[in-house]
Amino acid sequence: MKIVCNKNELQHALQIATRALPTTTAIPELTHIHLETLEDSIRLSATNIKTFISTQIKAQIERPGEILVQGQFFLELIHNLREFKKDQLLIDVNPSNNRVLLTLEGEAARYELPGRGREDYPEVELIDAEMEMEIPGSNLKEILKIGSICSATSDNSIQGFRGICMDISDRLTVASMDGNRLVKASSPSPIQVDQRIRWLISMDVVSELLKILPDDPILIRQQHNKFLLKFGNTIFQSALSDAEFVDYEDYIPEDLSEGLHLDNNSLIGHLKGLLPVARESGNRVVLEIHPQQLGISSFSEKYGEGYRELGLEEGSQVQEEMTVAFNSKFLLDYLGSIGEDTVTMQCEGEGMPAYFWPKNQSENLQHVCVIMSLSM
Repeated sequence: MKIVCNKNELQHALQIATRALPTTTAIPELTHIHLETLEDSIRLSATNIKTFISTQIKAQIERPGEILVQGQFFLELIHNLREFKKDQLLIDVNPSNNRVLLTLEGEAARYELPGRGREDYPEVELIDAEMEMEIPGSNLKEILKIGSICSATSDNSIQGFRGICMDISDRLTVASMDGNRLVKASSPSPIQVDQRIRWLISMDVVSELLKILPDDPILIRQQHNKFLLKFGNTIFQSALSDAEFVDYEDYIPEDLSEGLHLDNNSLIGHLKGLLPVARESGNRVVLEIHPQQLGISSFSEKYGEGYRELGLEEGSQVQEEMTVAFNSKFLLDYLGSIGEDTVTMQCEGEGMPAYFWPKNQSENLQHVCVIMSLSM
């Protein structure tokens, strides 16, 4: 194998493909990137058995072939070529010993590293489509980002599933929950289905997806227990989870419309301002709801007390004055992810759930977060 390619394009492709590399494994080949030549390009792919990613870049093929190279090391090496002005990189594999020679044309930069044959590298079969749809990448990223913020940190009977539930019906909905909070985000469904389709995707997979998804249209396919996303020259295929997820709609009232209208940026600023005190008491903050303002305070035996005050926006509906406590981290996770100017809050009282959603929701993106209040 002997090729010439652009070093910057190669680095970008490696940043995508290495997302599928396992953090730990007993199979040495899985720590490697597979490079293979096509007609006028090279394909880079990686897998951790559960997830497979491949992508392509243009290349001048002087001698076809394929090779395995250690993924993270190769990415770091190519990244460190950024100091050189020249872009054309020659990759020459010695077929007798799989040694890989890298030369940056016109620069005094040369590396020789060991490669592997692909004899023991797993073959990955891409799925056919039982179900197929196309969705703008910007939409998918937004509902995945918001819809995953309440995911459990571990899989157990108390927290539930560590990942997201994606439902496809008249809307495409993503939900997550951890026993203390729940979030649901949705946009219009790109396809018509006779009955709801439900996917459960682990948080490890969602996290990697969010790092590489583009704004451009994404083709999504599903077959049996696997799903595939195709965008540009990149293919992302992974396994669906066989876990269970609760009927989250049971926890969200249908008539959410009135509540306190709060300036989101100001609320975030006040909550962050109280963090030095709240951190010492398990991130606990107390909200005092009055007809014209919201008092926000936190108390710590070690650091004393902090207090902030926020006026209510026009149109706020205060049913009754009340004092409730929350985990400020849960509030900030949602408020900081939505990018909205005004957020609406509806609270049922101490030890009861509170509901948060943007004051001005659009049909293209709707979401609501349910956070359990703490005992006083």
